[in-house]
Amino acid sequence: MSQQSTENPVPVCRSDSGWRSQFGHPSGWRGWIVGRLMAVKNKTRSSWVLSLFQLRPTDHVLELGFGSGADIHRVTARIPQGFVAGVDHSESMVRLATSKNAAMIAAGRVRLMQSTASHLPFESNSFDVVFSINVAQFWNNPAEVALEIRRVLKPGGCVALAVQPRNKGANETDADATGEKLMLALAAAGFSLPRLERKPMRPVSVVCAIANK
Repeated sequence: MSQQSTENPVPVCRSDSGWRSQFGHPSGWRGWIVGRLMAVKNKTRSSWVLSLFQLRPTDHVLELGFGSGADIHRVTARIPQGFVAGVDHSESMVRLATSKNAAMIAAGRVRLMQSTASHLPFESNSFDVVFSINVAQFWNNPAEVALEIRRVLKPGGCVALAVQPRNKGANETDADATGEKLMLALAAAGFSLPRLERKPMRPVSVVCAIANK
C-alpha cells in the first residue's frame, strides 16, 4: 500500500519493565537493539504488505511507526522520483531510522519525525499512500487515527494497516478480530469499501486492512 513504532511484543523476558516492554515503547540502548532485531525478523511480512498496493515512481508515501526505518528504505527504493515521510513516537527509533536513511534524508527524499499517528504534522491531501505494519495494535483510538489518515491522504489515495498479533496465546481468531476492528475504523472515517487481506505466517497470520479515500 511504522505511531507507535514498533513491532511485535515477542516474549523476551518476564519483566514488562525490561526487554519485553521495548517492543511497545522502545527507548535507550535496549530500544536500539530491539529496532535492529525487528528489521531483520520482519522482512517477509513487510515485503508482503508492500506488495498489496501499487507504488508509482513519483508517489508520496507516509509510514506510521517506522521503527528501525527498514521499510522507509524499501519504499524509497521503489519510488525513485517520489518522497517518503514517517512518524514514530520513539526518540530512539527516530535516531536509528535517521542513521539508516541518512543519504535519502540529505537528498530531500525522506523526512522522519517524532510524532503520534493521531496528530500527524502534515498538510491535508499530502500523500498517495499511508501504511503501517504492526503498529495499529498500540493505538489507543484507531477511529481517531483513521480520521487523521484520511485527512492527509489525497483523493483516491490508499491506506494499508497491517497487524500480526504476537501477544501470548495469540491465534487466528485474534488476527480476524484485529482486522475487523481496523476495517470498522476505516469505514467509520469515510473510507470506501475497506477489505481485509491475509498472509498465513507463523505463529499467527498477518492481516491487512486496505481502503481508498
